[in-house]
Amino acid sequence: MRRLGLLIACCLAGAALAAASQSTQQTASPPAAGMPQMPAGQRGGPPPALPGLIAEVQTMFNNIKGYITKAADQFPEDKYDWSPTPDVRTWGGLLSHVADDNNGLCFALAGEDKAPPTLDSNGKPTDAGKGLKKADIVKLLAESFARCDKAFAAVTEANMLERVTPTGRRSKLGQLIYDTQHINEHYGNIVTYMRLQGMVPPSTAGRMGRGAF
Repeated sequence: MRRLGLLIACCLAGAALAAASQSTQQTASPPAAGMPQMPAGQRGGPPPALPGLIAEVQTMFNNIKGYITKAADQFPEDKYDWSPTPDVRTWGGLLSHVADDNNGLCFALAGEDKAPPTLDSNGKPTDAGKGLKKADIVKLLAESFARCDKAFAAVTEANMLERVTPTGRRSKLGQLIYDTQHINEHYGNIVTYMRLQGMVPPSTAGRMGRGAF
């Protein structure tokens, strides 16, 4: 009887040990084939921090600035007075309008008392915009982008919600967002003009060979 009890106890202990071993193997088993595995340092950790709002907007602005600058350089000089139809701006007028946008929206944030003279008025060159050649427009466009770079440098997390001027409609950050989305709209026009001339826009050129067109 005593031997029988001892035998039963050993069997129960063996069963418990086997169950614990199986549970440990299941917990430590590798993920199924095809399942993604995170690096050891990231398992269960927080996602990477996002950049600040100003830096995020400036990254978008810099992308569009780069595309427009490259497009201005690439477009033939003898086509700067070309337009797809008489009802829309010429290529040079379109770039002049982008420069006007930058100047008008960024001069106050850049610490200037007034914006430079406008180059375009409702699709027609102003006195300041008449007779401009490719080199003139490229230079004025670059100066307008530099003005906005100064504006971004002047806006901080501490002052970004202040008005641009005491009676202004937008916050400082809102002004930068508006300029970024406005020139982005005109980059859409730039792409169309370039396509009509058989040119590849800068935003597509970097993706050539990967199915872009």
